[in-house]
Amino acid sequence: MRGLHFTAGLLLLVIPALAGDITGEVIITKHLGRKTVLPGVYNLRGTAPPVTEVEKDAVNEFERTVILLEGGKSDPAPPQTVQIEQHNSRFEPDLVVIPVGSTVEFPNGDHIFHNVFSLSGAQPFDLGYYPKSQSRTVKFSRSGIVQVYCHIHANMYAAIVVTSSPWYGRPAADGAFSWTNIPAGHYRLVAWHKIAGLYSTEVDIPENGTAHTTIRVPVDVGR
Repeated sequence: MRGLHFTAGLLLLVIPALAGDITGEVIITKHLGRKTVLPGVYNLRGTAPPVTEVEKDAVNEFERTVILLEGGKSDPAPPQTVQIEQHNSRFEPDLVVIPVGSTVEFPNGDHIFHNVFSLSGAQPFDLGYYPKSQSRTVKFSRSGIVQVYCHIHANMYAAIVVTSSPWYGRPAADGAFSWTNIPAGHYRLVAWHKIAGLYSTEVDIPENGTAHTTIRVPVDVGR
């Protein structure tokens, strides 16, 4: 009998976990708001300060959007090393999403000094003043939204989304997204927009099936 029990235990170990897929769409809804003036203090609530007129030209709102699937017990994706360059007194790119434990390099490509810093609770830092061709690095060990600025140039703004979820990314040009082979269960789908902020919806991933969902992000086009 002991042998039978032992064999049954081995069989249980090799049964694959039930998993499913998710497909969805981010829907950007726009409404006209008042034109605002860039404030003298930085906004630490998870959204960006109002943008300049140059920034508002020909904007694809999906390029300002990150999507995450939170929940479950899966491990984060492996850490990465990415760059956010200072170029033409702007951060390029001005939005990245990275796994917990990743490193961001901040090379200065301008002929002027910059001082990159963040007061965000997830990862405060101040890289000090440094000139062209020099770079500084920061490792991000906690999940959250990290807003990045320059002490010298108030118009410079970038955002780093740090996540412990292995399911993250940017929607396609039409807002579509998908992930596969997700353990069945209850999750929270999160969309973070660089101007509009954080929005979420609940979703259940079925066993050996596909969940279909949408998430709406209202954007004030006057900002």
